[in-house]
Amino acid sequence: MTDYPDTVDMLIGTSLTFEPQLRIVRVRGGADDEILRVPTHWHENHDEIVAVLEGKLKVTIGGKVTLCTPESGEAFIPRGVPHSMESLKGVSCVVTERTNPAKFDKKELFFRNMFALPGSLSQEGGLLPVMQIFYHGDIYPVFRVHLRWLEKAVVKVLGGYLAPLLGYRMKYKSLKKTS
Repeated sequence: MTDYPDTVDMLIGTSLTFEPQLRIVRVRGGADDEILRVPTHWHENHDEIVAVLEGKLKVTIGGKVTLCTPESGEAFIPRGVPHSMESLKGVSCVVTERTNPAKFDKKELFFRNMFALPGSLSQEGGLLPVMQIFYHGDIYPVFRVHLRWLEKAVVKVLGGYLAPLLGYRMKYKSLKKTS
């Protein structure tokens, strides 16, 4: 049977817990903990809804930077809009992330496959396996000159064609448990 842990470690001091159609990120915020940095990216087929339950999180949506707190309510990130997130050094936070449409299993598969790669949040993960996961997860990086067609083409060519041609395979193909 495939193992699907409920919680995975993302970084030193940061974990991600999976609940049905919801992801919960916990940043401990200790002196030696790493800062959570989600690079600027966009999605073609889903919106994101982020809520800070405890602490603070810097969220950038379409170039507008907001310091989100429990009092600020949900941050809605429309599909197609570049966005990024960053925790603050020494500040703990608990953040939820969900999608619209709600039943968008590609999101959980994206995270599970990213954290199954060795060195997944560093350059050690490798460009081709990361682009393969992006291709299957509706994630597109934002280049310095933001051209959506080019960003999509790079992900499609590298992740959709080249990675499988060279033998790269994602660890998780679906959320269904197999025996």
